[in-house]
Amino acid sequence: MSEWEEIGIGELATFRNGAGIKQEYFSDMGVKLARVSDFTDDSIDISKCNFVSKEHAIKWKSHFLNEGDVVVATVGSWPPNWSSAVGKVIRIPKALGDLIQNQNTCCIIPDNTKLDNRFLFYILRTIEFRWFAGNSAGGSANQARLPVAKLKQFKTLLPPLSEQKAIAHILGKLDDKIALNRRMNQTLEAMAQALFKSWFVDFDPVLDNALAIGNEIPEELEAMAEKRRVIANRTVIAPARRGGSPDEGAKQSVSKRLIDTNPALAAQFPSSFVFNETLGKWIPEGWEVKRAEEISKISIGKTPPRKEQHWFEESKSDSNFIWVSIKTMGTSGMYISDSDEYLTAESVAKFNVNKVPSNSVILSFKMTVGRVAITTREMCTNEAIAHFSNLKDSLFSGYIYLCLKNFDYDGLGSTSSIATAVNSKLIKQIPFLVPKAKVLNKFKKSVSKLNERILVTQNETENLTQLRDALLPELISGRVRVKVGYTETIE
Repeated sequence: MSEWEEIGIGELATFRNGAGIKQEYFSDMGVKLARVSDFTDDSIDISKCNFVSKEHAIKWKSHFLNEGDVVVATVGSWPPNWSSAVGKVIRIPKALGDLIQNQNTCCIIPDNTKLDNRFLFYILRTIEFRWFAGNSAGGSANQARLPVAKLKQFKTLLPPLSEQKAIAHILGKLDDKIALNRRMNQTLEAMAQALFKSWFVDFDPVLDNALAIGNEIPEELEAMAEKRRVIANRTVIAPARRGGSPDEGAKQSVSKRLIDTNPALAAQFPSSFVFNETLGKWIPEGWEVKRAEEISKISIGKTPPRKEQHWFEESKSDSNFIWVSIKTMGTSGMYISDSDEYLTAESVAKFNVNKVPSNSVILSFKMTVGRVAITTREMCTNEAIAHFSNLKDSLFSGYIYLCLKNFDYDGLGSTSSIATAVNSKLIKQIPFLVPKAKVLNKFKKSVSKLNERILVTQNETENLTQLRDALLPELISGRVRVKVGYTETIE
């Protein structure tokens, strides 16, 4: 390692503070603004970002972010609250369009003759940098602020540029595969969501049945019924036979209606509606609406005294229990199988902490309301999370998961702040639509392969993440060396 040298990153890059754009220049449309609050674990989520008017954004052209830019949060919480800690680093992904770097951030632009951009990103992902940022920050008890002058002082072991690229290639391929898996699971879950919405929200098969036999459609459902009429009448021109005239073709019915593609299954759906007072809307005749406490066992988690740290552990063992927080749910995906914190068996017994069985659905109902996941093993949670287990009436975890993902939680609270209004009593009163068993069983069969694939892919992603996190400090420190020019592909 004689060719590796310790050097401050201030000698290897330029540092650009974010734009101090006043709120008066925000608009409903325009150029996106990248705020610290939009940061994810390693990227950025612009789904709820603010916009800056195009006219004003031109003044900040020098602060537009590019794909691959490395951005550090210079304001945040204190360690070890890593999910929002000062010094959190992200890398700008592809295809975000114009994006302005906001205040409380620093974009680090490396001298590419000395420092590889992606290698820089991984330097700043190390635990050493995270603690450096926290220890170098000032501020108040609730908020830490890292001066850019301090940021420049962070020192790292720097290998030759060719070895930097080789290290970044290995870690980057792992991250690329992790990102691909997450996109794949988003697509699979969207497919399950689409079928759920068609059958249990829009009631497409019921509308089709009603229209087919001429049953009356409630006025509130007439707009959706009209869409089904359009689908029923849709036609296309079949391609001309080989050697035939281009004008030759026959009209063919193209249908996405269950009544056409699977009449036997369509017959399991009703053909009329009744008004349900609990939901305040029309539902298929013969289906029921039941409270959460009627169709499942509801329990709530618990947190042992935080000041007594001996109840908590940082690694999994055969004797302790996975302990899930809302933060954990924010990064888990559809299924949750682990956490970053664990409870001792003694604490679970002493404080009567509820154990959540495998294949239960858990829901966050305080502070951040509406995060949902399915457990893959026995675990515990904190008191801001409710558990739905021991399901009845042919209901299954995949159905309950989608119900809770589509539920309007704003209707639960009695105050203007939904984050503080929802309580365990309200959770027990959540209404669930309960279709007939045959329909539920068919839906379960339809989505089970999707859910199984999601779980397999999520497990692979967790394994890849653990591998990357184990390799990162070894490669960055030089304890594990990489052959220069290494370009092996991770499948």
